[in-house]
Amino acid sequence: MSESISSQTMSRGPISSQRVVKPGAKKRRPPLACIQCYQRKLKCGRELPSCSRCSKTGNAASCTYRGNPATSSSVNEMLSDDRPVSTGPMPTALRKPAETPERPRPSSDWHEKMTHLKGQEAITKFYGYSYPLNFYQQFTELRPYIVQIKTRNPAINTLRDEIYPLANDDYRLRPLSNDTTVPGDRDTLRQLIPIKPIADTLVQTYIDRFEIIHRVLNISTFIADYNRHWASPLCTPASFLVQFLLVAAAASSFHPEICIDVMNQQTVHDHALDWIEAAESWLNSTNQPPQSWDTLATHCLLLIAKRANYIQEGSFWTYAGALVRWAMAAGYHRESPSTARISPYYREMRRRLWMTIVELDIQASVERGMPLSVGMEDFNIKSPLNINDDELQKSGQDPLEGMPLATFTDTSFQAHMYRSLPVRLKICALVNGCREQDDFDRVLHLGEEIEEALHDIPEWKNPQNNPRQQQTTMYVKRLLSIHLYQYTLLLHIQFAIQTRPSFKSAVCRRARLEASSKILDHYQKLIHDEKVPEQACRIGLLLAALNICHEIYINFGPHALNGSATMTIFPEVSTFLVATVEHVLQILEKRLNLTFHGLSEYYLLSMIIGLVKSKLWPESAATSDKEAADRVIRICTILQTRRAVIQPDHSLLGSAFRRI
Repeated sequence: MSESISSQTMSRGPISSQRVVKPGAKKRRPPLACIQCYQRKLKCGRELPSCSRCSKTGNAASCTYRGNPATSSSVNEMLSDDRPVSTGPMPTALRKPAETPERPRPSSDWHEKMTHLKGQEAITKFYGYSYPLNFYQQFTELRPYIVQIKTRNPAINTLRDEIYPLANDDYRLRPLSNDTTVPGDRDTLRQLIPIKPIADTLVQTYIDRFEIIHRVLNISTFIADYNRHWASPLCTPASFLVQFLLVAAAASSFHPEICIDVMNQQTVHDHALDWIEAAESWLNSTNQPPQSWDTLATHCLLLIAKRANYIQEGSFWTYAGALVRWAMAAGYHRESPSTARISPYYREMRRRLWMTIVELDIQASVERGMPLSVGMEDFNIKSPLNINDDELQKSGQDPLEGMPLATFTDTSFQAHMYRSLPVRLKICALVNGCREQDDFDRVLHLGEEIEEALHDIPEWKNPQNNPRQQQTTMYVKRLLSIHLYQYTLLLHIQFAIQTRPSFKSAVCRRARLEASSKILDHYQKLIHDEKVPEQACRIGLLLAALNICHEIYINFGPHALNGSATMTIFPEVSTFLVATVEHVLQILEKRLNLTFHGLSEYYLLSMIIGLVKSKLWPESAATSDKEAADRVIRICTILQTRRAVIQPDHSLLGSAFRRI
């Protein structure tokens, strides 16, 4: 992410401000700094041929050395030297082709201002509209505010240089021993299986918290295979061992406190990384075609386990897209004809697996701001039946019938998500597509459909359920709401961020504030009821927190005259909202301490909260500024300490970060 770069900024500054190469001297690469900055040994912009001193003669380019008010324009740039390039407006070489009559010119640039093209020349990475960190651009005073904080607290830059590579998504922090380069043999896989008491806890957690959402396995069949493994471990096939390890790895994200190796103080989270790598090595070495159900299901479990442990987040969208294509190549996107040699059991398992893969692809598209791999017109698979797994028998040949949606089953989450699938696909296509049109009527229509889906979530109150079943039911109900509110939020951002007040912006601001508050409220209740640990909260979390901060900001910031009466008349509302968003910081901190993932998110939200509080309470701005700096320094110090513990015995830039 970075500030916009126009074609003017790409031109060289005045000749007098450039370094002069003596005649006959050896040819050197183009200079990166003007004479003044070169002599002062200041760090100028890599992709810019001039610096801020050149602006006195009319050049708009600017230096990137620290302390310059025009420095950081993105979180990645604030934290590292890898500067993304904004897509709007783009350099001449990267601009879109001229508009044609078949492709109408966009009526606004709202979409362009929420996308970024990271990198330059032939190495780039795109982050689209719904990518949460792109939302920082809506806080117009954020960049000078951060420069001010960093000027007063130079330790932020020092610590950043020490630990940012470890918390960046380009790396995975973990030492790999020589014996974890796992071949696909059963003996090696069997040695990685945890002891039965720990395995029992992890498998049950996976069933209650992951399989109830992502329908990949048949629970009854898996439990039967699981019990057979403990009865005769030497006879367990490698394919089941791999699925077993991935199930345990995914569930370990809910139990990071479980200690497997007391002597070496290794937790289940440390071992989960070995389990994931072992499974991936087996999948890469096996000769089974990806079209087979077992292989496709194992790839699906691998993606779920990686996502649960925040591994290779940058490849989530591409991997999910590959799964979609593998499934389509095997015909999972089409309802099997009656003449196909597929039993009712596998017909239903194919429906479940296809919908799980589609849901993973949709979420990946939302989090990266990218187009979907499929639309509703690309498949005709029926909805998975609302049925319990013990009623699904491999040997049965009779057609299966599902229960009413008001009855809670092992597949209730997936069955309800299928009902809202058309509207969610439309919203994704609208916000991340290339057609930038201010279609308010369409927004209202899609908003009504999402609202109907929210109202259709049953109560599922059954007093006969045991406490574990009741917890699972409430977990599914809240997670359904979180997923749907995420789309409500995405749908209304376009008009909510308009600077000029209007009826459209007022409607969308109220809708996005309600959706954001609902998302954070559901997470707080899940955490309070111990259904979900803090580090496992992620769907819509950061986007909701940023939108709440933005609503406060436009009430008390530069556009305070456009604020809503509720916040200005009742300031306790803003106080409550700030406290709610600060709890999100605690969630991100817990995740960062455990997985080393999310430093950019934590940094961004800390600074935005500091900015918002300085607008809300100007009399205590110095205190809120210090809080923002102290938070960043404290978390960086913690990460630096952990880095010092690991580095003596393991090369952080060697094999520990391979295959990322």
